[in-house]
Amino acid sequence: MGRTLHNHFYRGTEMTDKYAALIDQASFQRMSAEMNAFDDKREVIIRQSRDILKASKQAIFSMHRGALDDATAKLAAADRVISQLAPLIEVDRSLRTGSFAAAMEEYAEAQCFLHFLEHGTLVSIDKLHSVEREEYLSGVVDFTGEVGRYAVAQATKRDVAQVEACRDIVEAISGEFSFRNGPLRKKYDSLKYNLKKLENTLYELSLVPPGGRPFELKADEPLPPGANDDLIE
Repeated sequence: MGRTLHNHFYRGTEMTDKYAALIDQASFQRMSAEMNAFDDKREVIIRQSRDILKASKQAIFSMHRGALDDATAKLAAADRVISQLAPLIEVDRSLRTGSFAAAMEEYAEAQCFLHFLEHGTLVSIDKLHSVEREEYLSGVVDFTGEVGRYAVAQATKRDVAQVEACRDIVEAISGEFSFRNGPLRKKYDSLKYNLKKLENTLYELSLVPPGGRPFELKADEPLPPGANDDLIE
């Protein structure tokens, strides 16, 4: 038995040595190590991107409740995670696609909403930490959906000025978008829907005199494809 195992080991070693002369084993070992390191980094990014996404969604929810301090704290927590992941992303740009990019879109959306509530304007991409162009633009379009929901809440209070401010920011954004077919084009369709809904909200408000019946939105037409992708979970 021992001799059989020894012979098998010897033959295996002999075969390995034989094939080693045919390929560059060192390069394959190096590539294997690189792939394992990439997978390890990707797992870290996927796991921590969930933290960015969760904090951003919770921040948006806090904003709708009027808890801006809580929203700011949650976005600060997201900032810390982004700072931790940024060095890994810079080393290998392919790690940005997928979970991290999706989290950054949600982060951009939340930052846009917070800036609007505090200043009434759209935050510049230059003010956002580590957000890239496509992530920013996608976040901006999703932000218009949050503005629409915020406007409905203000309409129930008959705060016409706030609803008009919501309409104005969405209309201003709409005028800057011009895209061909692609993911952003699909999102632009939802932006147009959000603008139309805001116009309808203002029209409904104009039909109800101050002190009249409580404001209620009429049933809207069906959402366009992708228009409800940004609903708060």
